[in-house]
Amino acid sequence: MSAAQAAAPTLVDPATISESFGSWQPRAACRAMGCEVFFAPENEPASARSRRERAAKLICAGCPVRQPCAVHALVNREVHGVWGGLSEDDRERLITHL
Repeated sequence: MSAAQAAAPTLVDPATISESFGSWQPRAACRAMGCEVFFAPENEPASARSRRERAAKLICAGCPVRQPCAVHALVNREVHGVWGGLSEDDRERLITHL
């Protein structure tokens, strides 16, 4: 199992799935941070993207609302950014395998 797989949230808690965006979002670890860690600038080089996503995932790893954030991104098909510790590529892989 890769580190990314081990760090991925378990998306099975029905209580989490039913939480609305407004109920968990104020408790997010990223709430007071700038979006530059979580969202790519235009023409971001691959090496910079990898570093930025690792930094974002570290923040997400300690977040108390990581799971509902990831569920939100999957359910709403968020196409940009790191949500709940899942990058755009992580979410695409999960959606493709569902």
